[in-house]
Amino acid sequence: MNFVLTPQMIDKIGFAMEDQKERYAIDMDTGEISPLSALGDSFSDEKHARLPRWGSAEGFHLMESFVTTLRNPLHRDLLAKALTSGAGVFRTFKDTLKKNKEIEKLWFHYKETRLRAIIVSWYNMHREARGLERLPIEPEEKEELVESDFSFAWGEGGHREDILRLDKNVFEELFPKESSPHIEERYVEKRRGVPPPGEEGSPVLVAETPAGDLVGFSWGLIDGKSVHIIQLAVVAEMRGIGLGEALMKRFLTEMRTRGIRRLTMELAGKSLRFAPFFQSVGFRPITQILESTLDELPY
Repeated sequence: MNFVLTPQMIDKIGFAMEDQKERYAIDMDTGEISPLSALGDSFSDEKHARLPRWGSAEGFHLMESFVTTLRNPLHRDLLAKALTSGAGVFRTFKDTLKKNKEIEKLWFHYKETRLRAIIVSWYNMHREARGLERLPIEPEEKEELVESDFSFAWGEGGHREDILRLDKNVFEELFPKESSPHIEERYVEKRRGVPPPGEEGSPVLVAETPAGDLVGFSWGLIDGKSVHIIQLAVVAEMRGIGLGEALMKRFLTEMRTRGIRRLTMELAGKSLRFAPFFQSVGFRPITQILESTLDELPY
């Protein structure tokens, strides 16, 4: 099996696999791909290897597995509904993806990565069957999907009102069972004395679409060599694609270059479920605050 599994060869094999009208085989010495119907009697198990099967069933299972990876319930539910649409499910799935280009790009990246893994496994299986060593395949560099589609900039950049509006909306989402007056009281108390985003000692990193629309921000408050993360927010329709992680990592990197040595962040309400994410980027728990409403005590 002498042909080299280059990225270009992987693309050729993947393209042939997705042809629903024909099955293909590859010459294991030259790497030439031919339809089985064209090879006819010249096909030989010693010389050729059938490409991995990739039919509608495999394609459907791939779509199902992709949907389970989505963290944003809005997109996950829409695509799950598309998968139960019956006739024309593949077209419905693609049409649903087109409604959000970021989710569509995630799908293409997911599909490409999975197909690559299948092809690499198939390639090494045939090498082993012929007494050859499994060849190390250069790991695929992860495509920076988020950073290629959004721009990041320091300062409020004319988005101050949008930042404050999103900040309050995200804060309110943390306490869905509380009354509006109580949430308003909480919010006012938390933001009392905090300089507006972008002012001295109140750094903010914003993420924008190519059209200049705000889609997220990371906002902190500096105190000497420490910075407290006030808010990490992403608009609802852009959640689950890694934008929040990109904002946080860029924010932390910049703080380190500014000589900041300590970072803190308070999680409250529904944001407590994100503790594992913040620990994955370097935070660790140092305290815990418990709350009780006195008029609801059971004694």
